[in-house]
Order: sequence, then structure tokens, then C-alpha cells
Amino acid sequence: MKFKKLFYLFVILIFLTSCKKDESHEIKFSTGEVYKFESLSVEVIADEEKMTTREIFSSENNEEKLGEIISLLGNCKVVDQRYSYASIPGYKSLLINFHNKDEEDTIYMYDSERDRDTNKFHYSFYGKLGNQESPTLLSENDLISEIKYIIDK
Repeated sequence: MKFKKLFYLFVILIFLTSCKKDESHEIKFSTGEVYKFESLSVEVIADEEKMTTREIFSSENNEEKLGEIISLLGNCKVVDQRYSYASIPGYKSLLINFHNKDEEDTIYMYDSERDRDTNKFHYSFYGKLGNQESPTLLSENDLISEIKYIIDK
């Protein structure tokens, strides 16, 4: 009788572990690149002199807002890093951190101003995206304002 109970519990344990929910998310950019991550957090610069940040959003238990942020980022065009700016984040900046098991990648959104040459907003991705190392993301929209709006609602 004990053997049957142990066997039954063992089968249930195997079943439950095989049904583990996939916790990864992905962004499909407009240029075809796909980026997968487990969780996401958004930070602002708390102190420019000390370069400290403060988290204003975490994707945990915020699936609806996470989906909206993923949708916004998916509209970006991925281009090489020659479009990047050499800049230091400030109070108007937004940092999006993507967390995976072994690594963390970040998008630096420095300001809400369009580039004069491309007439687009430029955001720097620090990490590997597709076949590019540290590419630039171009957007028609001011993602800093839109992401802050999503977080605040």
C-alpha cells in the first residue's frame, strides 16, 4: 500500500515538473530580430553625480503593462551602433534592464529629442541582439514618455 502511494506521488511530481510554465518573453523588432528575456525592470537616474538609479517598474506580476512595453519596443528598428550617441544618462533618461539567467542587457534611453539627421529617437542597446553587438534602436515615437505613461497608469 505504501509503495502505491509513493509511486502515485512520484508520478504526480513528474507531471507537475513537466508542466512548468515557460517564463520567458520575447520582443520581435520591426526589422526581424527577436530578443528573449525572463524579466524586465525600468529604472530612472536618482542621482546624476553618483550615477545611482531607482527602479520604477518590475515585470513581475505586471503582465499587462509588460505586454504594452514589449509592443512599443517591437516597433523599433534595429540598426548598427554607428547611430549611437556617446552620452551620459541624466534625470530625463530611462534604463530598461532585461534579466536572463546568466546575463543582463540594457537599453539606455537618454532623452526625448529627435535626431536631426534621421528625425527619429535613438536608443542604445547594450548587449547582443541578433547578429549585432550593442546596436541602436530607432523609433518614430518618444518611448521615454510612452513607457512612463504606461507605468504610471
